[in-house]
Amino acid sequence: MMKKVAFLSATVAMLVLSGCSSKEPAIDATANANGTSIGTNANTSTTGTDTNAVIAPITNASANDTTTGAVGSDGVNGSDGQLVSILFDYDKFDVREDMQEAMTKNTLLVKGKAVKLEGNCDEFGSDEYNFALGLKRANAVKAALVNSGVSADAITMASFGESNPVCLEKTQECWAKNRRVDFKLP
Repeated sequence: MMKKVAFLSATVAMLVLSGCSSKEPAIDATANANGTSIGTNANTSTTGTDTNAVIAPITNASANDTTTGAVGSDGVNGSDGQLVSILFDYDKFDVREDMQEAMTKNTLLVKGKAVKLEGNCDEFGSDEYNFALGLKRANAVKAALVNSGVSADAITMASFGESNPVCLEKTQECWAKNRRVDFKLP
């Protein structure tokens, strides 16, 4: 009887500890060929909280398809096919300068309409961290929309963390496509 309890305890301990291992994705040897590197600086600015925010672990991509998801290869997403995803730097949630034109275009398209902002991340970091980062990204885009005259009541947000990739390759370019906020019109 004592051997069964010891064996069972050891088995449970192994299962629990194996689930806590750190998540380090394999990096393709060609990923840094273009001279870029992944930094670890976190943006510490805040954009506030929202009661309409939702964290939703939903997966739309299949294991063998590297281009599925909400964004096409041209960056277009949304219900009307004209909205453009807003891309973010690694571990950041501030809207980049090069995304300002896309923000302006999206603002004009969503004014007077209800819109859902879906925050997404690359595969680095824990699930909890990526859900929070996806929500911060959606919140940053919401703040920019509200500052441009879009009604805050017309905006809802969700975070998919890393669970909704549009690209599954292990390269810098692919990971950059997954760090985004998508616009959805109901």
